[in-house]
Amino acid sequence: MVEPRGDRPKTHLELADVVRRFGPDYLAQYGPSLMPSQKKALADIVACCTPALGGRLYHCDECDQSFWRYHCCRNRACPKCHGNQTRQWLQHRQANCCPVIIFTPW
Repeated sequence: MVEPRGDRPKTHLELADVVRRFGPDYLAQYGPSLMPSQKKALADIVACCTPALGGRLYHCDECDQSFWRYHCCRNRACPKCHGNQTRQWLQHRQANCCPVIIFTPW
């Protein structure tokens, strides 16, 4: 499960940040030609691990702190949900590739 952002400062840019910023303009221009699954993927990426998908409130008995764990979208296009799986899949595919020397004639 992905850690929720909570009140921590952001240290890097995420795809969800890009979609939030440019998604409305993109959909206004290309929305009619997008498939419903593509529109859903954009919406899921924006909502992933945010209060929009709900979550669960946990309480630590040792430090008496409460914290939220927000639900993931589980969309296969979401890098938060499936980024590690995609990286592992690519590593396995690269391990199966034959070593090739690229010859450039000039």
